[in-house]
Amino acid sequence: MRRSSKSRIQTKLRVARRGAVLVIVMVCLMLVSLLMASLLKSALLQRRQIMKEQLRVQAEWILESALERGALQRLKDPKYQGEVWKISPVDLGTRYAGSAEITLKPAGKDGRLISIEAHVIYPEKTTFSVTRTKKVVL
Repeated sequence: MRRSSKSRIQTKLRVARRGAVLVIVMVCLMLVSLLMASLLKSALLQRRQIMKEQLRVQAEWILESALERGALQRLKDPKYQGEVWKISPVDLGTRYAGSAEITLKPAGKDGRLISIEAHVIYPEKTTFSVTRTKKVVL
């Protein structure tokens, strides 16, 4: 009789140990899953920030190019007052198109100076567009 009650107690202890090990394994899996989810979220945020920075830099380059284009066009044609410059994705070497509105106005009292203003939107027609404006006086 002692043997059977002793073996029952041992069996119950083994089952309890198995249950405890299973709970520990499940908690560890949950912690690893939370850690991986956190790392994935961090990687996605970092990727989004890099994309925004890339778009901002591209918009800055387009802005500088638009100002240079305005000055060059004015040198070629003294009556040039500006334009909306549409830039295709092929010309930019990217997936997105851009546009720059170039405006030239007389500056100063004597009229010898010219104000060139460029307003850039890159990429066009998207929810994550970057806009930049810059004005120079020549």
